[in-house]
Amino acid sequence: MEDFEIAVNPKGHLTKRESFDLEFKQSFHYGDSLHTYVRSLVGMANNRGGRIVFGIQDHPRVPIGLTNDKFDKLDPTKLNAVILEYFSSDISYSIDSFDWKGKSFGILSVKEARVKPIICRKGQGKILRPGAIYYRYRGETKEIMYPELSAILDNEREKEKRLWMDHIQKIGSVGPSQVHILDTATGEMDVGPSTVLIDSSVVDKLKFIREGHFVESDAAPALKLVGDVSGVLEADRVIYAESAYPYTATHVQAECGINNYELQAFDWKYKIKGNVKYHTIVSTGRTSKINKYSKATIDLIRNEVRKNPDIVAKIKKAYSRSRKKG
Repeated sequence: MEDFEIAVNPKGHLTKRESFDLEFKQSFHYGDSLHTYVRSLVGMANNRGGRIVFGIQDHPRVPIGLTNDKFDKLDPTKLNAVILEYFSSDISYSIDSFDWKGKSFGILSVKEARVKPIICRKGQGKILRPGAIYYRYRGETKEIMYPELSAILDNEREKEKRLWMDHIQKIGSVGPSQVHILDTATGEMDVGPSTVLIDSSVVDKLKFIREGHFVESDAAPALKLVGDVSGVLEADRVIYAESAYPYTATHVQAECGINNYELQAFDWKYKIKGNVKYHTIVSTGRTSKINKYSKATIDLIRNEVRKNPDIVAKIKKAYSRSRKKG
C-alpha cells in the first residue's frame, strides 16, 4: 500500500476525501473507540484494504495532527484482542506514524483479506452486531448489501474452483504416486513413512523448487531447496509458520473461560511457552513482540478441564505455592 501524502488547497483544507479505502479521524481514543476502528478495518479488509488516518479535523478536513501520545503508545495486543474476540478471522494490519510540518499523524493500514467474508461473531453495544458482515463503501463502513456480498461469495467460489483445477492438473502431470501433501499450518509434509519439516520462510512464501532427492544416510533425510531459498533443514530443527499460531493470550483466555493468572498456571504446569507445538513469539514492530498460541493450546486446556473440572483451582494452588518458593 502506497504511503499517505498530505496535500492541501489554498485554504489549508485536505484535497483528498474519504473513500472506500480511506477514513479520517480527528483523534485517537481507547475503550469502545477501538471496536469502531476495528469495524472499519474489517470493512476495508472485506473490500480491497485501506487505512484510517488520525489527526485530520472533522469539519473542515484540516490536518491538525494528534494532540497527545495515545496513538504512539498503542499496544497491538489491544487491537488483536478485539479482532480475535469479535470477528471470525484475523486481519493483516500495520500501525505507523508520520510527521508533517511539525505535526504528528497516525495510520492504521489493513490489507485485503485473503478469505472473505470476515464475519462479526459477537455484539458490542450499538457498534458491532453478531452475524454482521461489515464492508467499506465510499466514505462509510456499514453492513454489507446484497450485490457486494454476492460478488464476494462468487469470487470465493471461483478461487476455490481455480485452486482445485490447478491441483488436479499438477497431480495429473506428475502422477498421484509422486504427489505429497504439505500442511501449511504446521510446515509438515508427509513423504511415505517420513515427515519433512519445511522452514517457515518457505512455507509463508509457498514458492520453492524441489531439487535432487531424499538420501538415506546416518543423518536424517534432507530436502534441498533452490530458487530464492536455498539450504537444508534437518528433521530435528522444527520451525513453524506464523500462521500456526493465530491466538493471543487474551483470545486463549476467552475461548477457555480462564483469566490471565490461570493461563500462567497452565503454562507453568504444562510448559506451554517454549514448546513449538503450543507457543511462539511474534514481532509486531522494531522492538515490540507478543505471545501467540496454536489451537493445540486451547485443546489442551479444554481437554484437561473436561477430564477434571477442578483442575483450574488445583493448578492455580500449585502454581501459587511454586511462586512463593521462588
